Amino acid sequence: MRSLLLLTALLGCISARAQHWGNAADSGYHALNTCYWSDSQHYYKHNNTGNDAFDYWWNAHAADILVDGYLRTSRQSYLQQLNLLLDGMRRKNGGQWLNEYYDDEQWLVLALLRAYEATGNKRYAAVADTLWTDIKKGWTPVAGGGIMWMKTTPHSKNACSNGPAMIIAARRYKLFQQPEDLAFAKQIYAWQKQHLVNPANGTVWDNIEVKNGVPQTNTRPGMVFTYNQGTWLGGALELYTITREPVYLADALRTATYVMEDTVRFSPGGILKGENNGDGGLFKGIFIRYFTQLILHGNLEAPVKARFISWLRNNGRSLLENGTLRPQYIFDTRWRKAPATPGQDASIQMSGIMLLEALYLVEGA
Repeated sequence: MRSLLLLTALLGCISARAQHWGNAADSGYHALNTCYWSDSQHYYKHNNTGNDAFDYWWNAHAADILVDGYLRTSRQSYLQQLNLLLDGMRRKNGGQWLNEYYDDEQWLVLALLRAYEATGNKRYAAVADTLWTDIKKGWTPVAGGGIMWMKTTPHSKNACSNGPAMIIAARRYKLFQQPEDLAFAKQIYAWQKQHLVNPANGTVWDNIEVKNGVPQTNTRPGMVFTYNQGTWLGGALELYTITREPVYLADALRTATYVMEDTVRFSPGGILKGENNGDGGLFKGIFIRYFTQLILHGNLEAPVKARFISWLRNNGRSLLENGTLRPQYIFDTRWRKAPATPGQDASIQMSGIMLLEALYLVEGA
């Protein structure tokens, strides 16, 4: 009886901790929908200070966090918002799904596959198929392979257009059991590891370009971003969960550990460093999404898992205690200092919500 009571108390404590993060995520969503949502055109605007520009890939991540909200709460309102957003995105994109940026398409496919898995709604799978057919055309022999970043820059192959594609291919294999998807995921992994992963420490460089016929990897320190670390480790993790081959898990762990422990570029004081506004506002949230999957599905040793969770919690505490402007509940890109004004980019708000949803998942598990 005593053991049962202790277990019940422990589960209640875990549930309360998870709910704490879930409540905070709800507050973040409220600010996102209140300050950034276009009621007339059904998309999230660039910022809350008058810039109504449509950012395809930001809105793709908004779709992903709406799936997060639905999975956490089972509220139909999240799916209703998702469907409105998808319709709005298509209208704002000229009445079509295809985009000149392959990575923009990939972010949306990732959200759509999760929405399809959560609901069984074939609309999501059909749109994802349309985009995936186009994305695969981006793989060319230039620089030994890899998917282009932009359709108009055939000589540039980027981490942001290959890491997400690796995750898509692996997840498609899990959903539909098509061998060619698994083969493509492995092909992307091998190419990216050879060309864009630093063999000294596992960090991921941003891109490789062919100049005067010679492939040149961009190894400048300023071109190393958190989101590329996240999609690389996320793709390696997906391949590990399918094959159970240790090399994939080792690669994912190496990159994740380096980001967590690097106190200069990535994680000074144990808190992910801000990567400015604009597109950079989304980078940390993307890393957190796939870092969390590693915690949940990486079959980690207990001490490693505990360190990862502790680091994640510290980032969440810092965001809520130091990096949130109240009462508006607007997040700052730095996660360690509140924004000076409520005027912020939507990308930053979305990134903060991703962190809070991640902590809900980890505490709930």
